Amino acid sequence: MIALIKRQMEALGIVLGVVLPILVRTGRRPVIFAKYSGIGDIICTFPAALELKKRHPGATFIYNCHAEYACLPRLGGVTETVTTSQNIGLVGYWYRFLLGGYYLFASDDDDPTSTPKEVYIKDFGRVFGLSLSDEHPPLKSERATVERMKSLLKKKGVNGPMAVIHTGPSWPVREWPRESWAGLAEDLARDGSAQVVQIGTSNHLVMGEGDKAPIPGTVSLMNELTLEESVALISLAQLFVGIDSGLLHIAVSTGVPAMGLWGATSPQFRFSERNRRFFVVSRVECQGCHHRSPRLHWVTGCPYDIKCMKTIAVDEVARASRAGLGAS
Repeated sequence: MIALIKRQMEALGIVLGVVLPILVRTGRRPVIFAKYSGIGDIICTFPAALELKKRHPGATFIYNCHAEYACLPRLGGVTETVTTSQNIGLVGYWYRFLLGGYYLFASDDDDPTSTPKEVYIKDFGRVFGLSLSDEHPPLKSERATVERMKSLLKKKGVNGPMAVIHTGPSWPVREWPRESWAGLAEDLARDGSAQVVQIGTSNHLVMGEGDKAPIPGTVSLMNELTLEESVALISLAQLFVGIDSGLLHIAVSTGVPAMGLWGATSPQFRFSERNRRFFVVSRVECQGCHHRSPRLHWVTGCPYDIKCMKTIAVDEVARASRAGLGAS
């Protein structure tokens, strides 16, 4: 009962602190977009959100997401007004009469009993009668942030072609072994293909703290950047290499050639054919288990010791990385 009251009070706080002031100031009911999920999920809702804005000319738009990801709707050109409530659904339900629209983004992938049929971006639009391209939306960093990242890279001694890597932490079935990352860094450094910069955070919102030690042979910026700074730094790279994660989506949205590593999940449900041209997908027979029904999900653990990721060879990733560098 106490928890319910707290949730209702939080929803009322958003109404009194955000919704009503907008209504009074503009004379128009605001519109809420909501996706309280991961970075990649949020970015993939932007094409739908931008189209839905056309249905509400002159309205003020609110995007609700995790506080850690609050910069993304602004960088994606959706809105600068962001709320961060896990209980935004109560606002959409109880106070709908104060809103010009309430759009909760959901996809087939959110339901473990269903299997996806199309790319996330198209999936998010279909629910609202939108026919969308499967291309990622652009993310645009502020010039001051980009210049700050250029200065940081210079200070760190990064002055040539740069490959940015993101190793995790994530769900264990998405991670590539640490020794494989070290082998890739060594391979790319051997012939001067690129300096390797490692970014990310050692903390996962769900999994908690992961390995903080930098990958040997890399310039580590782990735990040193905000998300907004990470977007800007990735935009300066000649290549991004990462697991299935939000930063991979960011790389594609900044136009940087991206090399993704895929095991439990399948890239055709996340990215367009053009954007996945440098991806490496595991060849094990159970690859893509996340999209099957019944779902072999990482919450219950992998019955095959995550062989999908462990069998991806360093030399194959190195070849794909060089192809991406060549396209930069």
